[in-house]
Amino acid sequence: MIRFLQHPSTGRKAGLSIILGVLILGMVVYLGQAFTGSGNVNTSGVYATVGDETVTSSEVSKMAQQMGRQQFQGRAVPEFILPYFQQRAAEQLVTQKALNVEAERLGLSVSDAELAQELHSGDWGKQIFPNGQFIGQDKYTELVATNFDLDIPTFEKLVKQSLLQRKLLGSVQGSVLVPANEVEKEFARQNEKVKFEYAVISATDLMKKVSVTDAELRAFYDKNKAQWKDAIPEQRRVKYVVLDPSAAQVQVSDDDLKRAYNQRQDQFKTPEQVDVRHILVKTKEQALDIKKQLQAGAKFDDLAKKYSEDPGSKDKGGLYQNVVRNQMVPAFDQVAFSLKPGEISDPVQTSFGFHIIKVDAHRQAQVKPLEKVRGELEPIVRAEKAGNSLQTLANTLTTEAKTQGLEAAAAKHNLKVVNTEYVAQTAQLPGVGQSPEFMGQIFALKANSTPEQLRTQQGFAVAQVLDSKAARTPSFEEYRAQVEQQFRNERATQMLSNRTQELADRAKSMHDLKRAAKELGAPVKTSDFVNESANVPDVGAMSGAAQVAFAMQPGQISDAISSGRNGVVLQLLDKQQPSMTELESKREEIREGLLQRKRNEVVQIFADQLRAKLQKEGKIKINQEEQKRLFGKTAGAPGSGPAE
Repeated sequence: MIRFLQHPSTGRKAGLSIILGVLILGMVVYLGQAFTGSGNVNTSGVYATVGDETVTSSEVSKMAQQMGRQQFQGRAVPEFILPYFQQRAAEQLVTQKALNVEAERLGLSVSDAELAQELHSGDWGKQIFPNGQFIGQDKYTELVATNFDLDIPTFEKLVKQSLLQRKLLGSVQGSVLVPANEVEKEFARQNEKVKFEYAVISATDLMKKVSVTDAELRAFYDKNKAQWKDAIPEQRRVKYVVLDPSAAQVQVSDDDLKRAYNQRQDQFKTPEQVDVRHILVKTKEQALDIKKQLQAGAKFDDLAKKYSEDPGSKDKGGLYQNVVRNQMVPAFDQVAFSLKPGEISDPVQTSFGFHIIKVDAHRQAQVKPLEKVRGELEPIVRAEKAGNSLQTLANTLTTEAKTQGLEAAAAKHNLKVVNTEYVAQTAQLPGVGQSPEFMGQIFALKANSTPEQLRTQQGFAVAQVLDSKAARTPSFEEYRAQVEQQFRNERATQMLSNRTQELADRAKSMHDLKRAAKELGAPVKTSDFVNESANVPDVGAMSGAAQVAFAMQPGQISDAISSGRNGVVLQLLDKQQPSMTELESKREEIREGLLQRKRNEVVQIFADQLRAKLQKEGKIKINQEEQKRLFGKTAGAPGSGPAE
């Protein structure tokens, strides 16, 4: 059980946002470089080793799914995007382990008291300590299991790791400062506004003018054939039987419950507890005066509401219920558990001030009887029996399928065999759903081998690969539509670049954007006054390529600007400078924004350098086979470093 502090400091705020369960570091999310260490590791199912720690492919896939669900707001992640999330997840997990290695090297550690303080006042404090009161061990266990699918020791270990990383990165960020002149410069940049005319040339319109012949397409295909190498991935035809928990019908008997209850005695122990009231004041004299009032007949809860400086209990007459040993600070704890119900203490000094303490009730430790935990225990026992039954059925079915054939074995147990056409590794199969882990197992099997037992997200499957087709380069005829689309896109993009440049050159030579646009048939529009955070139709984000407008002078015409599928030329009409009198109301907000940005940059640089150092020392090793399986063709993609 955690040793909670009842009144920890709430002034400490970490610079990193940590999502427990997957432990994503907010400042190193989506770092631009993938990890390709100088060493290699070949253990199946292990993506990487970092020092003595491992990053499993299962962890990578789980985090990728969570990231994808967040990005797509709970919807299924498109198959073609999943490798991107898997690569990002792998990067983050390796960074996590690298930070652990560095923290250990520096001798950093996190105490139980620091863990307690975080759980009391951190992100989950309101759930674990609503109104400052612990929800109890059972509800705490349920909360962690429901939200993170973890047991308490694992959860608390991850919290400690996150705190350790805060310490490490806090030391890295400690020297970051934002001078006043940077705040003023940033305020001016954010609030300056511009108004301009702009002529637009559309790639979509130019696409309609692109002509194409069969000979041109064939030549384009041959010239770019290398980019379509293995564009048709390896495919396999399989048959399989899915065994999920619904296939295991089990009954839970009283004997089952008694046996499970006896095995879990510690889980159902109710610790020694007190219901305790206190009045917290600043001085001993105040505390003595309050005790005199109590001895004279004043009601404890009335005086607590009037005098106590503890916001967590004041409005409840100073009451904390179900307090266990070591939950409070030591001096308070010792007195609370030594008083008899109804007794009132002398002033008790702690780091928070002076307390007058009264115990309302004192309950000794005991074990909850079976009848009180039956409802809690039964689903656990049922799930265990179902899992054991499912494993037994999977073992039996696998053995029978190897000797009798999968169809005969499945029919014997009234199970359905699923036969697929040729499918790629990214396919979503009936009864299994989107499962990179399962498909990875399928593609690790040999073709025409005997049926094998595999794991699924819900249970088991017995599968057999009937045939496989190696990855190959498509012929021109097979890929003609894709070739033509890419040809038209490239031709239109080149036309767009040329036409936009011509527009810019003409406008500058004429000193007249409207006239040049009219000659080329490009429409001209006028913006409102906009700042750098605005989006302008057909131009896009003003923080992008159109940002040049803020460096221009009225009347000046821009160079050609590429804005997605449009080409744009601007002519500045007017500028509005912000009033510096507004600065003071926004100074702190801007300073915090700059500070956070600088901290992020420092953390990213630190993470990059740390990974490079550990890679050079051979402490980061990547399993190239797992990398290829997880990322597919995205592994070693441009900008992510070469895969070794």
